[in-house]
Amino acid sequence: MRLGPAGFKPKRRWGQNFLIDPGALSAIAAAFRPSPGDHVLEIGPGDGALTRRIAPRVESLLAVEVDPELAATLREEFETARVRILEGDVLSFEPERLLADAGAGPGHPVRILGNLPYNIATVIILRYLTRHDLVRDLMVMVQREVAERILAPTHTKEFGSLTVLCRSFAKVERIRRLRPGSFRPRPRVESEVIRLALHDPGGAAGADPDGYARFVHECFGQRRKTFLNNLARVLASEGDDAHERARSLLAAAAIDPGGRPEEVPPEGFERLYARLKSPPEKRIDSPPSPV
Repeated sequence: MRLGPAGFKPKRRWGQNFLIDPGALSAIAAAFRPSPGDHVLEIGPGDGALTRRIAPRVESLLAVEVDPELAATLREEFETARVRILEGDVLSFEPERLLADAGAGPGHPVRILGNLPYNIATVIILRYLTRHDLVRDLMVMVQREVAERILAPTHTKEFGSLTVLCRSFAKVERIRRLRPGSFRPRPRVESEVIRLALHDPGGAAGADPDGYARFVHECFGQRRKTFLNNLARVLASEGDDAHERARSLLAAAAIDPGGRPEEVPPEGFERLYARLKSPPEKRIDSPPSPV
């Protein structure tokens, strides 16, 4: 299987590891379930191995490739009115503009497909995770450790802000695990394909997703401290009674103040953020069932 144009050498700075296993490529394309009405944003098409399998089966596909050599080759092979190749770093494009270019609009969310470079995978996921109005789902290939963090259960060291945010804004499922031998060059780690089907969590998290994301990250700022101390630190700028307010909020959200953030499931964080953002006169004094 070819890897880009003649004489092409993969570049480490862009984390280029090409999936060359035909069986895995076919399985991933089948799991993506492309349909004629789909608008697809493909991130990191590389040598076009997945593009070839997806583009003929969807309404439109916009592929973003950072490597000028690969972008030029992809343009020669694929570019039509329905398939476009955009050269550049996906992180340099404003998400809403990029999604609109890919065909997103009211009632018409796009689908994201990508073999994400390991060093920016979580940044890309978090950038598009909260846009359920413009994104239907993300099916992405990531380092296995990233997949484990996203799917981690509570009370584990892998459970963290990435876990909470992905599970607050999406239903996550494993698609396929891939060994290093499935790639050229061979990476030193295993990879995994996961699907995130986006949804609106509702409440304060859904109304203010960026604020909720910041809040969750801050709650995990000092993992070895209790949730009470972490939350008090988050609230410290709001006044001298940070500890008492933190204790009150945790009680109202039925969260153990002496526990750690990794012991609280995503719905606990959603409840806590709702309590934090609710006006005093609308706060409910009777707590829900404990976490």
